[in-house]
Amino acid sequence: MSKHTPGPWIIDWNISRLDVFSADAATLVATIRRSTLSAGLDDVAKANARLIAAAPETAAERDRLREVNAELLAALRIAEAALSDIGDADREPGDDVAWCEQRAAQAIPIARTALARKEQDHA
Repeated sequence: MSKHTPGPWIIDWNISRLDVFSADAATLVATIRRSTLSAGLDDVAKANARLIAAAPETAAERDRLREVNAELLAALRIAEAALSDIGDADREPGDDVAWCEQRAAQAIPIARTALARKEQDHA
């Protein structure tokens, strides 16, 4: 799969169309026709141009959230393993409360790091 044109992308507001270019204006990413007959349709065209122009930032945020999600899933798997052995009738000899606490202690820093990354982004 090939990569997209790097962002940021900019919109050139022409009379008859909206052109979305790479930041260096060397690459035309998209062209959207404007409507001279309807202000409502022209507003839709403008909104679509802004959505297209935001694609690089949207893709970067998606990738960042995938990383955070992977970290949280890793922590959840460790925590689930620890918690599932508490009260488990078929647990192995080493699956005592101390073992479960040790597993939970592994999961907590991973979860806290992932949560802190997400909270910093929204601060």
